[in-house]
Amino acid sequence: MNARCRRGWFGVLALVLCGLHAWMAASVTRTFSTTVDEVVHLTSGYAYWTSQDFRLQPENGNFPQRWAAIPLLGEDIRFPEKSGSSWKTADTWRLGHDFFYNQDNDLPSMLAAGRAMIAVLSALLCLVVYLWSRDLFGSRAGWIALILAVFSPTLLAHGGLITSDTAAALGFSVAVLSWWRLLHRPSIGRFVVAGLCVGLLAISKYSVVLFAPISVLLATIRLTRARPFRIRLRHLEIVLTGWKRIPATLMLLIGTASICALVIWAAYGFRYNAAPASAADDAGFNRPWSGVLLEIPPSTTRMILADGSSVDTGEINHAPGPLQHIIRWTRDHRLLPEAWLYGLAFVEINARGRLAYFAGEYSMTGWRSFFPTAFAVKTTLPALGLMVLGGITLLTAGRHKRVWIYRLSPLLVLLAVYWAFSIQSRLNIGHRHLLPIYPALFVLASGSALLIPNRKAGAVLIIALLAWHGRESVATRPDYLAYFNPIAGGPQQAHRLFVDSSLDWGQDLPRLREWLERNAQGEKVFLSYFGSGSPKHEGIDQAVRIGDGYFDWYSRPTPPPLSGGTYCISATMFRRVYTHVRGPWSASYENTYQRMLKWLRHVNSRAAGAPITDLDGTLLTPDVVKDKLMIGEHLMFGRLCHFLQLREPDARAGHSFLIYRLSDNEVALALTAPLPVLNARLMELQNKQ
Repeated sequence: MNARCRRGWFGVLALVLCGLHAWMAASVTRTFSTTVDEVVHLTSGYAYWTSQDFRLQPENGNFPQRWAAIPLLGEDIRFPEKSGSSWKTADTWRLGHDFFYNQDNDLPSMLAAGRAMIAVLSALLCLVVYLWSRDLFGSRAGWIALILAVFSPTLLAHGGLITSDTAAALGFSVAVLSWWRLLHRPSIGRFVVAGLCVGLLAISKYSVVLFAPISVLLATIRLTRARPFRIRLRHLEIVLTGWKRIPATLMLLIGTASICALVIWAAYGFRYNAAPASAADDAGFNRPWSGVLLEIPPSTTRMILADGSSVDTGEINHAPGPLQHIIRWTRDHRLLPEAWLYGLAFVEINARGRLAYFAGEYSMTGWRSFFPTAFAVKTTLPALGLMVLGGITLLTAGRHKRVWIYRLSPLLVLLAVYWAFSIQSRLNIGHRHLLPIYPALFVLASGSALLIPNRKAGAVLIIALLAWHGRESVATRPDYLAYFNPIAGGPQQAHRLFVDSSLDWGQDLPRLREWLERNAQGEKVFLSYFGSGSPKHEGIDQAVRIGDGYFDWYSRPTPPPLSGGTYCISATMFRRVYTHVRGPWSASYENTYQRMLKWLRHVNSRAAGAPITDLDGTLLTPDVVKDKLMIGEHLMFGRLCHFLQLREPDARAGHSFLIYRLSDNEVALALTAPLPVLNARLMELQNKQ
């Protein structure tokens, strides 16, 4: 078999592996319920196609939302009426819940189709990794990088979900690669491809702003080489040397940016206004322009907790910055579509700070160690080993070291810029935001292939690490999202470090239903759920909800009556990220809780139909009563979690639900026992451990 034929067969096998990756990502979809962001992504994408209205969630990327919704266009899909307040105010969360659960649509089929579309993008990403690595280091390296990508739990997790993360990773990879290629052999074809790839990134995620420093750094690195520019225009070749290459590079930058802008306009139908001309005059964004441009300062910079204390959010800068002024000027001159500009402004102000949990701490402005730790514990150990091995191999490449470093410039610059941004980022809500660095790291890891021709031990080591990596992936299937390596103690103990989209994104409702059907028939069930899925839609319709009012779309008693039974608590709720009781149970919480219990007894003892008053007789408005009841429920849930903090769950549903079987006496102890008695019981349990 000659070299060309062999390379052709290798290419076919690579495509097969990419197809296997897509199948692995998409085939687990029936195992999981809707994850948090999928509701708004799919709802918005369908609305973009059918209504050409771009006011819904423009901050999540026009392309991935549209791409995922393509299969729905050929189906008999019912969408909520567009005359309601949710549509007029672009309340995508409420509209999405209505679309998913109240229209009699085939939700499992909708999710499966949309997730399969994202899996296609993930397979394309694997192919890019293979081709990039093969071109750099040869065929063996291509296979190393491809196996790392195909079996990566991180790529598989988000390659099977309807979000913008996979599209962003693909966009960064092709944008950086195509720009580097353009800098070395400029031609009309490469110029157009680079512009289209950067445009793809721009309509996938607003982290495209990081491409600006990446492109400038790569252009600077290219100009440091004395090699001339050879610009090919059909049959004409122009050779530029010395300083003449600088204006040519600037023209390439401007031209690529222009094509990118054209792609953005095309994604929004070459229309400036986010809403079509047929939309009602009062239709607008969910948050006004004055809010996202920070023209109106926030009313408060403090977040009130259940005990009346507050979390100071003063570290968050609420003043408009240079980006707001640029967006305002660009909007006034209508240089880019309104929805794209609005999404950029929205993302920027939300990235300034958001409540997050990490290793027992809560913060509005994040931790510099968040993403490095997440990367270390959510990447397989063999993949980490190959990344180190590849780096060492390339750094010790002898007289070829300078050549390798130059050829690796696009990978190194992408990693340097993205890591610098991530470490400084104040948006620490999920490991998924690191997805764009994985393709580059897999390519760098494949540099270890240079060991193979000369050292048999190196080949054996690489094969062993790849086999271990594949085994890790197969062993964690289908729980790619909840994958944690042994450094974190695996997914069972991971909730002590991370929650939210790193572990618990609301995906395990079907498994919880199955567990309850097998193990809790006829028992009282209490549920605290984090996510945008619907327990009722999944068949968990008899559970009493507790502590999760922000994720419950249905009316319910607040606070609910609690007794012995089976308590099913999402890991994110167990860590109480989205409640008003965070951190250790304090004396302040306890005092507030006791006052709340006294007030609840006062309310329950009043005559039927009598107005609700405070303990001092002050008449309370319905809104105040509603807030007090909600705070009371959060306090009750917080004390319950305090009681459960040292107790291992009796069971789990997937890796996101912690299940406890509690007797009436245990519930009474948790909710009504004097705090010293409760703490003594916890101390006794701790001593036994």
